[in-house]
Amino acid sequence: MLIIPEIQLQDGKVVTRSSVAGQSYIHDIEPQEALRKFVAGGAEMIQIVDVDAASGHSTNNEALIRQMIDQTDIPIQVAGGVRTLVQINDWFEAGAARVVLGTIAITDAPLVVEAANRHPGGIIVHLATRDGYVMIDGWKTQTAFQAQDLIRDLQMTGIAGVVHKDTESLDIEFAEALALTEQLSHDVSIPVYSSGTVRTLDDIARLRYMPNINGAIVSHALLTGELDLEDALRVAAEKEVNLEPESITRNVNMGIHHGVRAYLAAYNSSQAARVWNLQLRETLTEDNPYMEMLIPQHDLDLDLASMSRREIQAAYESELDRADIVVVVLEGVEAEAWTGFECGYARAHGKYIYGITSDHAHKLPSQTRFEAMCDEIIVFTHGDDVTKTHAEISHALATRVMVKNAG
Repeated sequence: MLIIPEIQLQDGKVVTRSSVAGQSYIHDIEPQEALRKFVAGGAEMIQIVDVDAASGHSTNNEALIRQMIDQTDIPIQVAGGVRTLVQINDWFEAGAARVVLGTIAITDAPLVVEAANRHPGGIIVHLATRDGYVMIDGWKTQTAFQAQDLIRDLQMTGIAGVVHKDTESLDIEFAEALALTEQLSHDVSIPVYSSGTVRTLDDIARLRYMPNINGAIVSHALLTGELDLEDALRVAAEKEVNLEPESITRNVNMGIHHGVRAYLAAYNSSQAARVWNLQLRETLTEDNPYMEMLIPQHDLDLDLASMSRREIQAAYESELDRADIVVVVLEGVEAEAWTGFECGYARAHGKYIYGITSDHAHKLPSQTRFEAMCDEIIVFTHGDDVTKTHAEISHALATRVMVKNAG
C-alpha cells in the first residue's frame, strides 16, 4: 500500500484545510522543510496541493510548487485548481509525475479523456464528497452527483486512479469516511486512494487489510509529528507471509526452479514515464515472485553530472550482461533514447528481447525499428487503465518466460 505525504500550500504557508471553507490550520514549518522531511523519511511520492488555486483566488502558489519539484527527484503529484489542458501540460513539462484533477473532472469529461491520452498513467481524479455528494470549486459547491454515480464513468476516461476525500472527515468518525472510499473501490479496477482517514498507525493497518484500497494520502498527522513517516511506511509495507500452495505448485509445474533477472529498457524522460515503469515492475514482481527486474535509470547509483556518456553506457552494459532477458517498452520511444543502444547491445550479446507495445495503430518510425529487434512482442490494449494494462503485460510476460524456461 502506498503512503503519499501531502503538503497543502496557502499564501506560501503549509496548512491543513478543515471541512469549513476558509478555515485552515497553519503549520509551523516552511514548505521546503516539509518537503525535505518527507524525502528523508522515505516517501515514494509526495502530493502538493495549491489551496489558493483550488479556491479560485487571484494569487496562487505555482512558482513555489515549481521550485519544490526542482528540489527533489521524488515523484511529485500536483493538485489544486488545475482546470485547463494547457495547465496540465505545463505541470508535466515542469516535472510533475502526476496531475490531480478535481472540479474539471466533473464538469468537462472530454478534457479528462484528452489529458489521460496525452499523459498515460499521469492523471488522477480527486473526488471530494460531503453528505455523500461530490463537492467542487474548492469544496464550496455541492453537485447533484454522488461519487458512486461518477466513478465508473471516470474509469472509462483512462485515468490512472481516484483519490476520495470526505470533507466531513475532520468532523465525523474516520470510519464513516473510509466506508465510502471502500465502497467506491469495489466499483472500479483502477487504484483508489483514501485521503484524510489516517491519524495513527492503526488507521494504516486497517487500510492495509482492505484489498481494494491502494494507498492513503496523509497530511496533518505527519506534519504535526503525531505520525512518523518511516513507521507509516513500515506498517503499509507489511504483507502476509503465508504463500498460497497453488502459486508455489504452479511455478514448479512450469519448470521455474531459478530466478529470472530482467532488464527494463524504457523511455524515461518524464516523471510520469518513471512512475509508469515503477508500477509495471511492481506488478510484474508481485505477480511473478521468481522474477526480479532492474530499471537502470532508477536503480543504478550513477553520478550522471560527472560521468561521460561512455561511462554511463559501460554501467548499462554491465547490467545487460547480467540479465537473463531484456524487456523493452516501445510505446512512445524516440530515436534519441538510450533504448536503441540497449536493444542493439542485447541483440549483439544474444539476449532474448521482449517488446511491449499497445494495439494503437499509430507508431513512430523509431518504434518500428526497435520492434524489429525484439524476439517477441507483447501487445496490450490501448486505452485501458494503468492497473489493467500492467496486469495484462504481467500475465503475458510471465506465461512466455515460463514456457521459454520450461522448454
